[in-house]
Amino acid sequence: MLHRRLRLLLYIGYSQVLIYGLLPSTLQSSLGRVSVSRVSAGYLIYSVCPALFVLAETPFMMASGLLGSYMRHNIVLQWSQLLMTSLRIVALLSCYGTVWLQRRRLMQLYADLLQRWHAHWPTLCRVNGAKSLERLQLELAGRMLRMLCVNYSMVILSLTMQFRLHARTNLLFFLFRIATMLMLSAQRVSFITLLILLIHQFRAVQLALHSLSRSRRSQAELSRVARIHSEWLLLARRVFSIYDLANASIFLNMFAVNVSIFYHAIQFGNKTIKSNYVGILIGDALVSLNILNSVLLMNLLDDALRACNDSALLLLQFNDLRRLSAESHKELELFGHRLRNNRLVYRICSCVILDKPACLSYMAAVLTHVILLMQFDLKRRHDQGLKYENFFKNEN
Repeated sequence: MLHRRLRLLLYIGYSQVLIYGLLPSTLQSSLGRVSVSRVSAGYLIYSVCPALFVLAETPFMMASGLLGSYMRHNIVLQWSQLLMTSLRIVALLSCYGTVWLQRRRLMQLYADLLQRWHAHWPTLCRVNGAKSLERLQLELAGRMLRMLCVNYSMVILSLTMQFRLHARTNLLFFLFRIATMLMLSAQRVSFITLLILLIHQFRAVQLALHSLSRSRRSQAELSRVARIHSEWLLLARRVFSIYDLANASIFLNMFAVNVSIFYHAIQFGNKTIKSNYVGILIGDALVSLNILNSVLLMNLLDDALRACNDSALLLLQFNDLRRLSAESHKELELFGHRLRNNRLVYRICSCVILDKPACLSYMAAVLTHVILLMQFDLKRRHDQGLKYENFFKNEN
């Protein structure tokens, strides 16, 4: 049903999310069908442990990060660390709170996703053909592989940089920082996995509409494809609704991390934070990967929305209405009416729409906040009696 390459990548994402207890229950496979298993007492007890561990480390991380490191004499970095730690607490509470408070809704959502997947597969396979779906899955597998590589490379470089900054003075702080970074990475992987599944189904519907427009299929096939699109549209809205707060906290953390990394890059560049060429190269790679990760995630979300909403444009391919029966013509009109009046839109907390223009605004806001932090840094240095022209020189 799934190409082995895409199946392997989905299993990697599932394993990471499962390890951190961010799933309402485990999945089980039997006779080629995947289903949601009942919540066991062992998994409930296990899922509490990562949440308690990550939350219990927060006070230590805040005190050690502010007082026991290179931030001790920089008020801007201290406030940045305080804000980052606060946002991580919000992310932890929202992610684990979603799993624990919405467990029944999540289990029902996953059960409906799997049930619709198995029920719709024969229709999509019959209309599109196995080869077309295999090409689609290989394309999505390549895309998911790139995103996972960027995500894990970003985590590895970030941990390497944290090790260089903290491990020599506070190894325990570094070990606690690893757990938090991997948890946030697991939540990002969970969001990526759900978006890949939604894109797969909406793109399969587009392929089906393209195939139906070139053949003399019955009205029943068009009706089935229209029903598949409507059901997955409702499922996508349920996914966005249930994970709204968790995903909002992840995007907020991404914004704060990008601002912090840019500002740290400036501190490394003007030698406020002492480093060698290896550290500078790692920092440059980390900045590039963070930007790339944000852009890829925004593009993936935008593609999921367009894969759903652009299906209306494919109805224009049914231009030879003389070949259609009266029932097929009526079904086509009803399907087009539903597509025009039920567009998929993703809003963070029902306020901010995320799409391509939002990505550009996001990057502009990151640069604006970095410039503001630089102004505070200039003011701090001026108050200490330093001249502006000495800003980019070593601090003795």
